[in-house]
Amino acid sequence: MNYIIVDDEPIAHTIIEDYAASLQDLTLVANCYSAFEALDILKSKSIDLMFLDIEMPKLKGMDFIKVLDKKPAIIITSAYSEFAIEGYELDVIDYLLKPFSFERFFKAYTKVLSQQQQNTSKSSTVKTSVPDKLFLKGDKEIHQINLNDLIYIESYGNYVKINLLEKVLLIHESISNLENLLKEQHFIRIHRSFLTNIAHIQSIIGNRIKLSNGDTIPIGQSYKLAVKEKLLN
Repeated sequence: MNYIIVDDEPIAHTIIEDYAASLQDLTLVANCYSAFEALDILKSKSIDLMFLDIEMPKLKGMDFIKVLDKKPAIIITSAYSEFAIEGYELDVIDYLLKPFSFERFFKAYTKVLSQQQQNTSKSSTVKTSVPDKLFLKGDKEIHQINLNDLIYIESYGNYVKINLLEKVLLIHESISNLENLLKEQHFIRIHRSFLTNIAHIQSIIGNRIKLSNGDTIPIGQSYKLAVKEKLLN
């Protein structure tokens, strides 16, 4: 995802670049210190995402958005909260109030990813089985998960175990939230403690499911009918 930073304060560029460096698919194309510099870049380069300050010399951020014919995804970064409503009326993805944390930055980034997936779904005539990846936050780092490698998810207290082809990750998340996140994909809840990737189901033996990695997991009594309808119809 190609991005530019549009801000007249150098420190703002440094902070965003540092945060973006933690994410593998963000590529900085240009540092712009005025709206006019950004306009030249947008005309000559393919830009997917723009981090835009509001208070800049000559042409303000909001006015800049209004003159753009073709807009990339826009995240506003500003020290002024009073412009938030106007920003959302101009269809910006998110509004980051300076100073903002990496966690808040990451939340805005995931909104951009979500919009991209929605736009791809609308423009495509073929529905893909699963998205390429999912970002999940562990205790000390954010993990990029290839969903094709995700075999099953197991509830583990206040955490979940993410069982992948080659490793297991412990993530501070609820299985219900992940079920909602993956409900449109080829994942199925088979037990109050288990959510599995249908592509990795090898067989059903009685009330248990055998998976591609050799593990077997139970089918909960209250989930039997839903599993049957999903897998056999």
